[in-house]
Amino acid sequence: MRALIVDDEPLARHGVVLRLRKFKDVEIVGECADGRSAVQRILERSPDVVFLDIQMPGMDGFEVLRALPAERLPAIIFLTAYQQHVLRAFDVHALHYLLKPVDDMRFAAAVCRARDLIHSALKADMAQRVIKMLDRTTDQFASRFTVQAGSRIQIVIVDEVDWIGAAGDYVELHSNGRSYLLRETMSGLEQRLDPAKFIRIHRSRIVRSKGILELQSIENREFTLRLSDGSEHRSSRTYADRLERWLSSEGI
Repeated sequence: MRALIVDDEPLARHGVVLRLRKFKDVEIVGECADGRSAVQRILERSPDVVFLDIQMPGMDGFEVLRALPAERLPAIIFLTAYQQHVLRAFDVHALHYLLKPVDDMRFAAAVCRARDLIHSALKADMAQRVIKMLDRTTDQFASRFTVQAGSRIQIVIVDEVDWIGAAGDYVELHSNGRSYLLRETMSGLEQRLDPAKFIRIHRSRIVRSKGILELQSIENREFTLRLSDGSEHRSSRTYADRLERWLSSEGI
């Protein structure tokens, strides 16, 4: 059984490693300290089981699972410090979890259940249980985008996106000085973004409102916007109402 350990705490990862070494049939195929590397490692190494911390900065455990294709979901043993009333969601969907600090007997039982699962016809059923739980815990708006870059899967955090432009059948995400192509329409993408954080200013442009540094009036309710990344974008009259509502909310 191939196991991957994902936890942002080095001591927690080390504790899982020590416990897994007691099982002769378990091969540890890697350790990850963050969600982005976890997605990549799962897709590259196809572990049978992943010990997955839920509460991680940047990209949490739930977001890791949402970034994976359903057919690539391994067996999951959640690592969590959540209080008992939150754990009912796991119990309802019959998902395995280990409450921190981890109990040795419960750990051994979870490994045994994972071993039985991957050697049975119930693996696909378990994946569906994970998906159903994710549907219940999902936010209304996207928190990350998964983009294909050759053979690699890259994760782009929504709050780090400066602006988005139309690019044929794709949209182009601009974040931290880099650009990423995502197969999506501007209208479809707009529905996935929090309107409190992003404004569509043109049929081919969406900008992060927090990054707007300067507006220069042109004519006919049009502006040139300068963003914190140094880029400039022209708004159109079609979307003038949205920009003017934002200006009013900022007290400008």
